[in-house]
Amino acid sequence: MVKICVVGAGIIGLSSAISIQKKFPNAEIQIVADIFSPDTTGDGAAGIWGPYLLGSTPENDIYKWSKATHKLLENFWKSGEGGKMGISMIPCWRVSSSDDYPEPKWKDIVYGFRHLTVEELRTLRKPSLKKGYGFTTFVCEPVKLLPYFRSQFEQAGGRVVKQRVTNLESLRRDFDIVVNCSGVGAHHLVSDLSVQPKRGQVIRVKAPGMFWAVLDDDDDGNYIIPNQDSTVLGGTHQEGDWNRNVYPEDTAFIKEGCFRIVPSLKNATVLREWVGLRPGRPSIRLEMETLRLPGEKPLIIIHSYGHGGSGVTLFWGCAQDVTELVRDAIVKLVSEKSRL
Repeated sequence: MVKICVVGAGIIGLSSAISIQKKFPNAEIQIVADIFSPDTTGDGAAGIWGPYLLGSTPENDIYKWSKATHKLLENFWKSGEGGKMGISMIPCWRVSSSDDYPEPKWKDIVYGFRHLTVEELRTLRKPSLKKGYGFTTFVCEPVKLLPYFRSQFEQAGGRVVKQRVTNLESLRRDFDIVVNCSGVGAHHLVSDLSVQPKRGQVIRVKAPGMFWAVLDDDDDGNYIIPNQDSTVLGGTHQEGDWNRNVYPEDTAFIKEGCFRIVPSLKNATVLREWVGLRPGRPSIRLEMETLRLPGEKPLIIIHSYGHGGSGVTLFWGCAQDVTELVRDAIVKLVSEKSRL
């Protein structure tokens, strides 16, 4: 029986484990992580579907992964169980002050994509805005989806272990394949110094009257994203900042920008302020490598990390590709054993 370890229990790790489990029900699969929901980076995120902070990741990959994820969210939403998983459907505006703000490749995935009018842009009270798009999309709250995924994984026989992994080599003795979904932790775990945090600070407020999302894609832009039980006001994307403490100046920036867009938010009750570290990287790393040591069995590692601000947008498409790499790895293992 092939033994597989998934390192990381965020949206990328849990979805990868479930996808592998569905494809290889006889495999022994274990998730190992030191942080689980509700303490992962994803748990504080608003969870809106929409590619964001992905560097130079190829557009074709982004399109494929995001489309697969959108389809899964659509199926969950239609199932009648979507609400329990934190899945909602909302109208969304994305806007920019840049003349170079092209239509996204993924425009045919969302519902009702259109260009915003000049009059609509003016309602956001930011004179520099030049372009914007409106569409309907999904919000998928990880704080609700992650416990659901974990439950499904464990009910199907998967094992979950709370443990800090500091060296993937240490897993060689117990596993044949390791799936590295360590997020921003890959900076230290595999010494990938190209992985840098994109620090995000948000404010959650009680605003039951908010039924639409707005995302300003300028570097100094704000966003407002309704969830089922609160509304998320943001935000920041500070490169290379590992500090998870709340900055008062960021709080002021968020309030000023979001209150300008929707003045009635000034009356909303603040529920909490939160900081998370998005796993930034020049491009997503999704690939397989084989580590060999003299006299030791090979350890096959499949990396899937560096998803920036798009874990909720890409997770299922990436999980499917991880599963295909696991299939290739199993074939490789069987081939090597037959030669011994």
